[in-house]
Amino acid sequence: MANYSKLTDKELNLLLTQYDLGTVLQISPIEGGQANSSLKVSTVQGEFTLSICDEKNGEEIQDLTAILENLEEQNFPTTRLVKTKAGARFVFHNSKPVYIKKFLQGNTINALTPKMIQQVGRSMAHLHSLEPLGSIRSSFPYGIEAFESLLNKSINHQYLDWLAEKKSYLEQAIDPDMPKGFIHGDIFWDNLLFEDGSLVAILDFEEACHFYKLFDIGMACVGCCSSNGECKCSLIKELLGSYAAISPFTSSEKSQLNIFIEYGAVASSFWRFRQYNVSRPSPENADSYKEVSSLADQ
Repeated sequence: MANYSKLTDKELNLLLTQYDLGTVLQISPIEGGQANSSLKVSTVQGEFTLSICDEKNGEEIQDLTAILENLEEQNFPTTRLVKTKAGARFVFHNSKPVYIKKFLQGNTINALTPKMIQQVGRSMAHLHSLEPLGSIRSSFPYGIEAFESLLNKSINHQYLDWLAEKKSYLEQAIDPDMPKGFIHGDIFWDNLLFEDGSLVAILDFEEACHFYKLFDIGMACVGCCSSNGECKCSLIKELLGSYAAISPFTSSEKSQLNIFIEYGAVASSFWRFRQYNVSRPSPENADSYKEVSSLADQ
């Protein structure tokens, strides 16, 4: 668990009384997660996930919960939001947003099989065909526009020289006329839930936006079709083929695919460097950006 926020029993009970979940049977921490502290809450009515948003403000969670509600209305496979007794999508604890979702059974798999990748490609094509909310943001939270927030800092590190070079290249290489749509933005293996080999849900829509569809595909190539800093071309082929079977690529999109895979790798490396070397320094994760920056160089 990210575990940035801790709740006392009294605080937890106070939060849960705002929901109609029935008698609580067990509460346990959920490991993983980079920006939330999460608990699994088991009650007589079922199992739920309670998340405290350590790095998102009320406006951002307002948007996220609206997206989850919208996805449920359009029957897209993701987690289902649980509203409070008063009908609110989220509440606050110590000025931090808190929301509850239904707990989904399944597992994250860090080495996806070709058949799993095919399911991811089809689900992405489905997602990109959906109508986004009118209020959804139109830029990716850690895309090119965000790079300057790091480049402008007085940090002496060779990574920043590399990032500046990549930023300059991408600004010239990206065709701004590429189609945009409702994208997830962070389809890594740990945001995918499988059960018995079948894709149950795509999780964590915190970075969702109206942005280049190819960026979503490029990020998925990085997050689902690579291992130990190396691209797995056979898996990328499966992802692209299953996606194109539903939503064929134009010739101009095909010419931009490699550029957007590189963009996804650069954006991911930027997030990791900023997160673990600047925002929340972590010696054990400080070099994690190198794995995805090497993908960008490939």
